[in-house]
Amino acid sequence: MTGAEVAIAVPVRDEADRLPRLLNALARQVGAPRFTLALFFDNCADDSLAIARRLAPTLPYRIITDCCDAGRPSNAGLARRRATALALSVAPDGLLLTTDADSCPAPDWVAATLAGLAEADVVAGRIVQQPGHAAPLQARLEVYYDRLHALRRRLDPVPWEAADTHHWTSAASLAMTSAVYRAAGGFPPLGHGEDATFADAAARLGFALRRDGAVRVATSTRRDGRAGGGFAAHLATLDTAEQPPLVAHPADEAWRYAMQAEARQRHGCDRRFYARLAAPLRLPLAEIVAVAAECTNGEAFAARIVGAPPGGMRTVTLPDAERLIAGLEQDRLEGAA
Repeated sequence: MTGAEVAIAVPVRDEADRLPRLLNALARQVGAPRFTLALFFDNCADDSLAIARRLAPTLPYRIITDCCDAGRPSNAGLARRRATALALSVAPDGLLLTTDADSCPAPDWVAATLAGLAEADVVAGRIVQQPGHAAPLQARLEVYYDRLHALRRRLDPVPWEAADTHHWTSAASLAMTSAVYRAAGGFPPLGHGEDATFADAAARLGFALRRDGAVRVATSTRRDGRAGGGFAAHLATLDTAEQPPLVAHPADEAWRYAMQAEARQRHGCDRRFYARLAAPLRLPLAEIVAVAAECTNGEAFAARIVGAPPGGMRTVTLPDAERLIAGLEQDRLEGAA
């Protein structure tokens, strides 16, 4: 990928207060090749566009812009899709990165992301909270989800995963080649969750997703976000919750991870090896064989064939999940001893 064009896609909606911080953070990138910043201004009613135009001559990278002033409601997925289409116009065969207008990438964000793309098809960075409005319950959730992802990689290790990994799959720090972006259909025009949906589509096609802890972006913990149902709304819900948040039962997630590992190992084997998946997955052998034949590799097969456990996905409170995952971690340690 040496010499490939690099473009960073950022949707912007009324970010006059925070956009300069992003622009300056990108100006301070260390060890990064030349890149273009593609800003899509989504029905902005403030001075975001004027600020970008005023600062552009002072920045060490090129800025290209597009905007929509149709007055329609915010749609995070559509705005990111438009921003990425703009990035594709300058990097049709290159590397695409995306972040948010209220985020602040680390000084080595671009360089670390490109290093990750040398190991995998898609790279998701670690998201940390910016100083300011504290979100202690969110921080506790993040610790739990990181533990769950670490358990996943102990049960289902993959060669492209980073040694320092994490649970995030967020468009605040996501990167891929232009070819992978197009193959997976791009960011869908969803009100929220376009990042996870894209990542799932990529996995189902067999592309490798690396969650790399060396790739870091600090994001806002504001509660008045631009995307309905997005991260800000999630934080606001946590602030007012009277009960602990519910999460998936870690034992059910562990079952899925173990089955994905087995499916990954069996892909490409003789039919009789697929037969061993039929009972735990509760699927006809013919269906398993047919799906395997459609999949280019074990990653695609694991992503497509493994669903919920036989009893369905249960939910438990966060305190219960923390207690339960501790037992799973201990069992795993004793099994490895």
